Order: sequence, then C-alpha cells, then structure tokens
Amino acid sequence: MMIDILMATYNGEKYVSEQIESIINQTYSDWKLFIRDDGSKDNTLSVIKEYANKYPEKIVVIEDGKRGLGAKLNFAELMKYSKNDYCMFADQDDFWINEKIQLTFDEMKRLEEKYSKNTPILVHTDLKVVDSNLNILNESFWEYQKLDANKRALNNLLVQNNITGCTMMMNRKLMEMSTNIPQGCIMHDWWIGLVASCFGQIGIVNKQTMLYRQHGGNEVGAHNYKSLKYYTSKLSNVNKITKSINDTLVQAKSFYDVYKNDLTKEQKNTLIEFYSLKDKGLIGRKASVVKNKFYKNGLARNIGYFIFI
Repeated sequence: MMIDILMATYNGEKYVSEQIESIINQTYSDWKLFIRDDGSKDNTLSVIKEYANKYPEKIVVIEDGKRGLGAKLNFAELMKYSKNDYCMFADQDDFWINEKIQLTFDEMKRLEEKYSKNTPILVHTDLKVVDSNLNILNESFWEYQKLDANKRALNNLLVQNNITGCTMMMNRKLMEMSTNIPQGCIMHDWWIGLVASCFGQIGIVNKQTMLYRQHGGNEVGAHNYKSLKYYTSKLSNVNKITKSINDTLVQAKSFYDVYKNDLTKEQKNTLIEFYSLKDKGLIGRKASVVKNKFYKNGLARNIGYFIFI
C-alpha cells in the first residue's frame, strides 16, 4: 500500500540529507516522498534535487513558484499533491527510526479494521528529543514536554495541541476533510488533530519512532518543562502569552466556520463557548474554563492558563 510522505523545506541544507536517508532506509518501502521548498537561500533546493535525480521513482520535488509561505502553508500546499490512501508529514531536520512507517501503519490498519476506511483516522507516536548531533536529550518527547497523549477530546485539543505533526499518519478520509486549512489555523498538525477529534479517531503508538532534533533554527521546538527557567521566561512575557491564548480562540472560530454544518450540537456548543471567551468578563472566562474543562496538560500549565485567560 503506497504511503505519501510530505516534506516542507526551508534553509535546511545542514540536516535534510540525513532526514532523507533515514526515510530511504525505512523497513517499509512502499512510499513516495514529495518535497516542497519554500524559497531557501542556502543549497537546500540543490540537495533535494540531487536526491530526486538519484531516486526518480521515489522522490518528487514540487516547484510551483510560491515562496515564503511558512511551515503551516507549505505543508498545506503539499497536501494537495497527495493522492494515495495514506499520508505522513516529515520535517527537514529530524531523523526517522527505520521502523517508523511500519509501526505507524500497523496501528492505522488496526483502527481502519475497527472503524472502517470511511472514518477519518489520525495516528501519532512519541519521539526522542536529540541535540543537533543526534545525541539523546530525552528518551520521550511526551515525558519531556509533560504531554498526555490520551487527552484527545475537543475541549482539551482546543486549548493545547499534543499531536506532533512529524509523527502523524492520516488516512484518505481525514486528508479529504482537512485540505482547506485557513489562515486562522495556528499549525497544520493542530488543525488536523481537531478534525480527527471531531469527526474520527486518534490513535496512539506509545513508542519513539523518530529523533526530534533541537537546534537554533527550529521553527517549533521542544522545551524542558521541568526547568524553572522555562516558566520564569514564559511569565515575563505577558504579551506573548496573551497572543498565544487569543490565537487559539481565533483558530476555534475558524474551525467552527469551516465545519459548522458537520458538527454535532455538543461540538458546536463547545466551540462557541471557547471562542467566545474573549467576549466574557474576567469571572465569566474563568467560570467557562472550569465548566467546560478547557484544560491543558499538567498542573503548572493550567495554573498559568487560569491566571492569564
């Protein structure tokens, strides 16, 4: 069964070869890699074209003339080229453990057998956090970030995303429901996670299937949530916290606008309650958070959220 892999690149010449090699070395070999560069100013495009020339049946470089879209819209553009029944995202600077595709696909097949192929299904996994040289910083991203992957309900995913896009596999039904990603979306993986939560199933593989590289150029990185420095730096930037919360409300309103004809009454009410927080007074906002259980992962995050909401 052919699986499409979508890789968005930008100024990634330093690590992209290692990532492509890790995909080439997968135990599951029935895949096709689509790479779209977002206007790199380094040699990324040359590197990926070399691989496409070397593996013309496996690797396709998308050149559509669009530049500077950013990671979210770069991946959204790539999704338009996926025509097979299954699709995965790949970041340019990570490293896939050789059984990544097989482990994820096994869980996907199990869920499709249980719920049918007509059900939108997302499968994601844990990952290892590594430094720029692939030395392990933490054996589990979920533990490092203090994330509970079992929190899959809409009221939780509206507040915080616990799905890492570079570990995801989607089936065709989920892709079809997620193609029109609007500007109000924070990140593509978060949006797709909301779609799967509302209309389908989210599966978990409790194994680390890849190495998540941390370096100065990461667009979205991991943070050590055991560190006091992390919390003090967060609390010192009130404007950033406020914007982050407001972005989730904008995303929820965008999600409601796109899918309101398909949502259940309960889902509509949850979304309306959430994106309307901005219109309530201080007491009303906090009461709504408690009533609807708009909770993040972990006590420390929830205390901070309750203070600033």
